[in-house]
Amino acid sequence: MSTGQNVAALAMADVSWLGRWRTLPGYEACVAEQLVWVRGCPGPAWSYLPALERYTEGASGRLFLADGRVPMRRMPEGSWMPISELLRIRPPVTILPAQHVAPVAWSLIVSTEFHEASLMVLAWPTFASWCLTTSSVRLNLLRFALSEDGRVCVTGKPLPPLPGDPWCLDKNVATPAGWSLPAGITATLVASAMQLAADEITLLHPDGTSERLPNAAFVKVSRGAIRASLRENF
Repeated sequence: MSTGQNVAALAMADVSWLGRWRTLPGYEACVAEQLVWVRGCPGPAWSYLPALERYTEGASGRLFLADGRVPMRRMPEGSWMPISELLRIRPPVTILPAQHVAPVAWSLIVSTEFHEASLMVLAWPTFASWCLTTSSVRLNLLRFALSEDGRVCVTGKPLPPLPGDPWCLDKNVATPAGWSLPAGITATLVASAMQLAADEITLLHPDGTSERLPNAAFVKVSRGAIRASLRENF
């Protein structure tokens, strides 16, 4: 008898992928058997998960393969928690390889100064729809990088007048609008500690997680590029 929940196992090396899921409701994770386990209700986002194994949870914690009638294993024993909490308590392992962990302990602070945003993260369908209807003059000033989980990162000025999360970029280190690095921690120090390549951008989240984007992931915004991305990814 199925509970309706999906369960998946990820390699430890892929845990940083879950950073993009940290705000999605209804998903939990735990570390057991040298794997990271994720569970939650079925949905469109589930197919994007880079899972090694996928199951449906049955009664008494039994796990079944899709459309399977024979249980293949039991739910792993571990402390289940929201994904954001798992990432927060395991930053050295889940976010960056060990050699990239900064040798100082710090976290983002609420900014007391205004900094203009030059980067934005928003839903891909919203951005794509806007691009197909707005003036091409506006598009020529922007670049975008599309994520597998349905988000898009947009850089340039002016940013699209759309709902999303604005970010402020200092060199190749981005912080959410309204947040900043603490005193004494510069973008140069962060880039050095994380061993960022010259063509990489890192997005630092207030919960201690981070994401890295290579410059090669960005392409110039045009209607042709948007239509091509729609065909290839959805």
